[in-house]
Parts: sequence; structure tokens; C-alpha cells
Amino acid sequence: MQKTGLLLLTILVRLVGLFPFRLLYFLSDSLSFLFIHILPYRRKVVQANLEKSFPDKTAAEITSIQREYYRHLCDILLESFKGLTLSAEELKRRFAYQNPEIFDALFENKQSAIVLGSHFGNWEWGVLSLPLAVRHKVVGIYKPLSNPHAGDYLNRLRKKWGLHLASMASAGRAVVKYHDQPCLFVLIADQTPAGVKHAHWLWFFHQDTPFLQGADKLAHQTGYPVFMVDVLRLRRGFYEVIFTEISAHPEKTKAGDITALYAERLEKLIRQNPSQWLWSHRRWKRKRPSV
Repeated sequence: MQKTGLLLLTILVRLVGLFPFRLLYFLSDSLSFLFIHILPYRRKVVQANLEKSFPDKTAAEITSIQREYYRHLCDILLESFKGLTLSAEELKRRFAYQNPEIFDALFENKQSAIVLGSHFGNWEWGVLSLPLAVRHKVVGIYKPLSNPHAGDYLNRLRKKWGLHLASMASAGRAVVKYHDQPCLFVLIADQTPAGVKHAHWLWFFHQDTPFLQGADKLAHQTGYPVFMVDVLRLRRGFYEVIFTEISAHPEKTKAGDITALYAERLEKLIRQNPSQWLWSHRRWKRKRPSV
């Protein structure tokens, strides 16, 4: 079954890669209509997440965000496959970094940094394109797929512009491996922890929310400055990317402070354009364990 999944994935990537963007977005509109009206995809999850996160919004406003969210979700799904076949020039034209020079002083001093991303905007194009925009070696810390054949195939494509990859379990070894080279260690930090016993709990969108502690621990262990990346959609297929430093000296902060700063900024970002975040994930299905 896993090899069958790999074959289907390979066909899908190559097929979508042949589509012009105009056809891509026609298919995306058709797919979003399907997800909303015919074969609802996690509609109850999306609606419940939005209603709890925005208690001040009317039913009509929630419905509008939900409709825009499905359009965004389908765009991202197809753009992700399309991005794997784009040229470097086309990718840089569509995914424009506004201030990559923010890392130049660190690079000159041979200093590494940690970059925290999120499931906002198009995170897959960020994974592909960041090595094209900065002077540092880029090391993506990722969660392996359940299908290792599909995961290996996607990782080979993701690495074509210079990305290096390390699984979450091997993040510490990657830091040691590249300790003598200036690197950007990139993590998607809004994923839900597999278990909640060791999660860091924060009040996020009016709800008790578990966050991974990995980025916070990595920052304290290494002392590397921490940045956040915001991916803002300008229009379909075009994005603006902005880096912001959230901690220059994480070793001077308390445990959990980095995660709290990240979550605070992420919530502000999402509130500005709520349809651009991944609402179909069951992010609040777990409860804080009793002491």
C-alpha cells in the first residue's frame, strides 16, 4: 500500500506540475466547492474551531471565513505540488523575501539562528525557497510522514535548491553536526504535540492550547537568536515573506518564554487574515492533564 501511495503521489506531482496557474486555480475552485457543498472535509472541525476562536463574530462572518478558508486550503494543496516543479527564478518571483539581509550580520560572524514558521500562508514554498534567499545553510526540522517512501520522495524534491533536512528526533544531532557552520534551523512551531504530558500550555485564541517545547528547548540549549517568519499572501500565487527577531538572547529568558512570544505574534498575524491559517487541524482535541 505504501508503494502504491508513492506511485500516486509521483503521478500527482508530475501532473500538477504541467498545469498552468490559471488551470490550477480553476481546479482549486472546483475542489473547494466539493469540500464545502458535496463531500464536506472536516467542516464541523473547521466551524467549531472558528466559533471558539472568534466568539465575537457573527454566524455570517464565521461562514465567510470558513468559505475563504476552504479556497485557501485548496490553493495551498495544489500550489504545494506545483512548487516542487517550479524553476528557482519562478519561485523567487512568486515568493518574495523582503528582508533576508536580517541574517547577514550573523552570517559574517559565523553565527547560527533558529527560524520559527507556522501553518499560515504557503509554508511549503518557504521550505523550498529559503536556501535561495539567505547565505546561511538552511536545515529544516521536520516530522516524518507515516509513509516513508512518500516522505523520501518529497524530501528529495524539497532539497533541490540546497535545503538540508533533519527529523525532529535528530534535531540535536543536526546542531552538533553543523556546529562549525552558520545555519538557520527552521521549525514549524504550531504543530500539535503527539502527547500533552510534556507540552507547553498557553492561552491561545480563547482556549487552553498545547505547543511543542522543541523550539524553546533548542533555543535555550544553543543560545542561537530566534526569528519568526510571516508569509503574507498578496494575491493568488504571490507571497511576501518577512522575518522578525523575537529573541536575541534566548539563554537569558525563562523556559517557555520563546514559545509564548511566538504564540502571541502568531495569534496577531492570524487575526489580521484568519482564513490563511490551517483550521481543519484538530488542534484543541486534547486537554491539559490534571496535576
